[in-house]
Amino acid sequence: MKLTYWEMDHIHNRMKNYDIKFQEIYNELFDHIVTAIEERREAGDTNSLEQMYNNVVTEQFGGFSGIEKIAKSHEDGYKRRVRKMIWANFRHYINFQSLIFIIALMCIGFALPHTNLIMGIFFIVIFAAAAYSSVYAYIKLRSIKPKGGKISLVYSHTITQANFPLIFLNALLWVPQLPNIFSDNYKFKLLDVYYPAILALVLAFMIIYNMSCMRLCRQELKQFVNIEDE
Repeated sequence: MKLTYWEMDHIHNRMKNYDIKFQEIYNELFDHIVTAIEERREAGDTNSLEQMYNNVVTEQFGGFSGIEKIAKSHEDGYKRRVRKMIWANFRHYINFQSLIFIIALMCIGFALPHTNLIMGIFFIVIFAAAAYSSVYAYIKLRSIKPKGGKISLVYSHTITQANFPLIFLNALLWVPQLPNIFSDNYKFKLLDVYYPAILALVLAFMIIYNMSCMRLCRQELKQFVNIEDE
């Protein structure tokens, strides 16, 4: 027997007590509880909705804390899955054509002079490449709109992967500076740390990673269920 709108609204209100911040996980647990209650009714359970709700939560989730543990487990599982997907996509793009592209960029890097101008141009291009995956993901995933103050699991962790190139670029700039950063005569230098060929290699792999992120966004949206339907 299907639950009425008011009965489902009651379950929504009860589930607000749980610390479930991701909409997709919340929807999955909500659907599971509703289905379990409907099955109990069809089997002849005449208990009140509240009693059946408590029975389902206790027997199938291990009580209040059990639901939150399951929600955290689902989040951790999704994070592992997304990381595997992004690196599977990265390996997908490492092929003969990409190797030719990497070698060509490095040859250009070896041919360029080691000057501040060239290094500056390289870092501007690398920054644009690093920012591209973030911008693409924000635009591509903007159709995901959670409600009720919750966050989208897909959006949150896909954006995290898309932001990785910017984090990497920040480390690329500052980690080599750390040994001398507190020196009285400290000056920010690039010439002493990097060469055009190295930056060309970084640029090539960043472009491949961007392609991997774009593919990840398309993969996630393809299987994405509209979370506003609940």
